[in-house]
Amino acid sequence: MAEVESAPGRWWRRGMWNGALMAAIALAAILALNHQELPGLGRILADFPSAFAVSAAIHIPQIFMTGLAWRVLIPPAQRPGIGAMARLRWYREAAHALLPAGAILGQVAAARLLAMRGVGARIAGATATVDVTMETVSQLFFTLTGIGLLLLGRDSQGMTGLALGGLGMACLGAGALIALSRRLPLGWMERILARLARRWPAIRPEAVREVQDAILELHERRGALLAAMAWHTISWVLGAVEIALVLGLMGHPVSLADAIVIEALAQALRNLGILLPGAFAVQEGAIIGAAALVGVPPGAALAAALVRRAREVAFSLPGLLAWHRAEIGSMRVDRPATAGKESA
Repeated sequence: MAEVESAPGRWWRRGMWNGALMAAIALAAILALNHQELPGLGRILADFPSAFAVSAAIHIPQIFMTGLAWRVLIPPAQRPGIGAMARLRWYREAAHALLPAGAILGQVAAARLLAMRGVGARIAGATATVDVTMETVSQLFFTLTGIGLLLLGRDSQGMTGLALGGLGMACLGAGALIALSRRLPLGWMERILARLARRWPAIRPEAVREVQDAILELHERRGALLAAMAWHTISWVLGAVEIALVLGLMGHPVSLADAIVIEALAQALRNLGILLPGAFAVQEGAIIGAAALVGVPPGAALAAALVRRAREVAFSLPGLLAWHRAEIGSMRVDRPATAGKESA
């Protein structure tokens, strides 16, 4: 038991350290980039609490909407409550924000905890995989919307080719994700799981085929897929609303269309830092670069990026703690069940 509990503990401590480091670097960036302009620094620090509050208030519905997107993929008879799905999504987000390769780790952990809530393991794994696919596909179309809005009413020489290239990449990316999920490399994955099963007998190599079958069944439920995409799309748009309101509080108001451009392009570029905790520094650079396309000065864009980073850290630290407690709780539930099987 002690060995099993030590693993979540190590992840928790690493996440806490990463969160503290991000907060310190963000504060240092504000001070360093504004040290020659004390009035500007004072304005940023004075507006920071209200901007943070707005960012947090908008992000809470986003968590529920992405939780609903995952929930709609689960068969009605097995669906947990909305609050439970929002918590699982919160755990995934916390891992993504503070742990290396946290997107993968958080997805696996959340699927496991979903299975502990009475959802079949094959359904939990399949819905987690398809949910990521639907989120990615919705982001691709959201990015295309941002590119289209950028082209409207602007001198876009050279940008039309970029937009068409983006459309082609979006279609290829979406097609690749769907094709991969429909035809997983089962033989290769089973061989790896078979080797792992020699050390951990609880691993079932054949489970990968069960998950594949469940994914194919989900692909036939077109209404559920469209509903999941719709919830994710609303969440992306709320991110643009967050950007617009935060920039307005920072003294650089933008239209909702320009905010969609910033959010769409910044989120697309953020994917380049997928292996970094929270795409640290990549996200900030993406927001600054995307904002420059609609005329937002770098200082204001950086301030908005740091507000978002502060909100992510503030949400993710307690999220890691809640995830850690949920893992420990699931281990305590597993232990009596395992002991009962052994005694039988």
